[in-house]
Amino acid sequence: MIMNDVRADLTRLLDLAEAMATDLGETVGEIIREGLVQPLEQRETVALLERVIRVMRSGAERRGDPRTIAILDRDAEALIARMETLRARLAAQGEPAVEGRTDDDERPGTEPASVSRMELQAFDGIQPQAVRPSPVFHERPVAVIEGFVRTRDIRLWDENKRLDIHLNQFEQKYGRRPNADELLAIMQGEMALPGIEGTDQFAIRALAKSIAVNGVRKPPIVDIDGTLLDGNRRVTACYYILNSADQEFSADERRRAEWIKVWQLTAHATDQEREAVIVSLNFEPDFKQDWPEYVKAQKVYEQYETLVTLEPRANPTAARLREIRKEIARQFALSVDEVSRYINMVKIAQEFEEYQVVERSKDPYATKHRASDKFQYFDELNKGKSPGGVNWSLNQEDSFKHLVFDLLFEDKFRNWRQIRDLRYVAQNEDALELLRKARNEADVEVAQGDVDDAIGVARAARVEQRQTGVNVRIRSFTDWFLNLPVKVFDPDEPGAVNQENLRGLADALKLVEGHLEPPAAEVGDDAA
Repeated sequence: MIMNDVRADLTRLLDLAEAMATDLGETVGEIIREGLVQPLEQRETVALLERVIRVMRSGAERRGDPRTIAILDRDAEALIARMETLRARLAAQGEPAVEGRTDDDERPGTEPASVSRMELQAFDGIQPQAVRPSPVFHERPVAVIEGFVRTRDIRLWDENKRLDIHLNQFEQKYGRRPNADELLAIMQGEMALPGIEGTDQFAIRALAKSIAVNGVRKPPIVDIDGTLLDGNRRVTACYYILNSADQEFSADERRRAEWIKVWQLTAHATDQEREAVIVSLNFEPDFKQDWPEYVKAQKVYEQYETLVTLEPRANPTAARLREIRKEIARQFALSVDEVSRYINMVKIAQEFEEYQVVERSKDPYATKHRASDKFQYFDELNKGKSPGGVNWSLNQEDSFKHLVFDLLFEDKFRNWRQIRDLRYVAQNEDALELLRKARNEADVEVAQGDVDDAIGVARAARVEQRQTGVNVRIRSFTDWFLNLPVKVFDPDEPGAVNQENLRGLADALKLVEGHLEPPAAEVGDDAA
């Protein structure tokens, strides 16, 4: 029955080929007639059909013939999907995978002869088959077949950007990449790494409980060799169920986790299609734990840096940089504003990380974890570049910027909204002193109270500035200054006025002197 179906498809392809351009039709026709005349095994017939599809695709792309491409889009895609279904059915019946491609037969994105193919299996009476219509990832239809595999046969994806920090951290510590068991331990929170708080960072336990009841509702996506492109958490949660203590999950719940329905890319998948799958499932909204914003922003920033580096001019114009950001926005399904936001956030996050590692001798990966955890703060720290804004205030004094970075690293801000008031704190010495006190305070809750007080002082001063005139403010300052104890000018005393502030006062007095009129009594004496 299967053989008759394949031969019928070959006959249809012959008709389709002869309707195309002469040279392509003759090439394909010769291949097909050879297959129809000679008795072929099922495996050989499927290989022949695969070769025909490649030739037709290659010819259409090379010629740029819109009519041919339209025919392929309408008919050949269905035949490709049918061919993949036949391959999967043959594999499930024990037929060996198709091998023996030559260099002439291959095109970019096809499966090399050396790649080991993960064969999908039938389960609960469901046979492997092509998914129709082809699912769309980031506006690109991608042919996939669905079938079942054993959970323990799936390899976790060690190039998932969600794990970048963890994997680099592991490699620094052990001098190698983690093996499959170690990667699983990282995902399940069973491996201690500096800077990681909590034992279930990827919420595997909660997901495992859901899968135990409902099964894996959304098929993970694997490459032709079984490498995961999407679904690390779902597969890890299934491992957790299978490896857990006997009493935690029932036999039925373990069975739900033992076999997983997956979507597998075909042998024809291109690198662009793989990237479309990754981008679509991690950048576009979905009902799963998305990549952290820190990870997304890093990927956007890396692409931005790459494109800028490839520019023929050393310093691209502002207009060209805008075009690059637009291109990245299209690639990652983001708005241009989101791309710009990510780029700016990464830049200031890099400053934060460099300062903590170089100046404060912090562990680089613990610092990256902290930057990821507090990533929203960098958005606020980047706002207000005009005079008086937060970012402008940060860049006036490195000491102030580093003070803020230290408080952020030590979790001494209660929330990211407090960052907005730092522009007022930067102009108020009393408030600054409270921030320094918070940095030196070991108890985080007490330190957070000091930060609250600093912001309160800064806000109160801001209100006073808005409500009082210049004469009242000067009089208030003069009264306060004249009542200072003499010891505040002694450099050996704690909390003494520093030289920078004394110079500022001296400059202010010189300015006042130039506008000062002589007292009335002195005017009378001169007249006498």
